[in-house]
Amino acid sequence: MAEASGRITTLTVDSLVYTPQPPAVLAVIDFDGGGRFRCQLTDVDPAAVAVGDRVEMTFRKILTANGIHNYFWKARPVRGVADQDSAEDSG
Repeated sequence: MAEASGRITTLTVDSLVYTPQPPAVLAVIDFDGGGRFRCQLTDVDPAAVAVGDRVEMTFRKILTANGIHNYFWKARPVRGVADQDSAEDSG
């Protein structure tokens, strides 16, 4: 999963669900080469994220219960993609 990337198919920003860093940004990712995954987004501006944005996977802490840390995959925006998309659109 560490090398997986794809695009956001749909997303929601949830201010009611508990998360250590509200609001929770949840998305469905369509992976390059096939496959679909529902997950939480991290390192993202809830006001700026959009359907079609490129994302990559990262292993992050989901929660801590009874002193035990639980980790799983989250998606984050691919760094530098905005510059690449702009160059492709103009050329």
